[in-house]
Amino acid sequence: MILVTIVIFLAGSAIELFGLLKLSDAISTLNTVSIIMLSFLIGIVVTRSYTKEFYEKLQWHLKSRTKPSEEVCNGAVMLTASFMLITPGPVSDLVGLFILIPATRELFKEFTLSWVNRKIDKGELYFFFKD
Repeated sequence: MILVTIVIFLAGSAIELFGLLKLSDAISTLNTVSIIMLSFLIGIVVTRSYTKEFYEKLQWHLKSRTKPSEEVCNGAVMLTASFMLITPGPVSDLVGLFILIPATRELFKEFTLSWVNRKIDKGELYFFFKD
């Protein structure tokens, strides 16, 4: 499991770095840094609005094997969007912005609910790694 996590992290980092290089070639380095900093600030604002309590509530629902409420699922998805915006890179920023748009956020919430329900059906009590 650790090896898979490392490979995913390295591949994601390579994709983000390649995207940053292509973006800076297209619009200049200063504009690229400005866009990355703006998305970072938006991510911080969203993070302050949706704190880790939503992930803890989602974890509680998973352990108690109950379906999470709409508010909890929305908070977890918005917190994921803020993490994507804080991460420097054009691909993660685009995914974070898509999550912030209310019309596309519903798709991410549905995916999250189905993912949590699959974990509940399998009897898995943790999102990623065991404590």
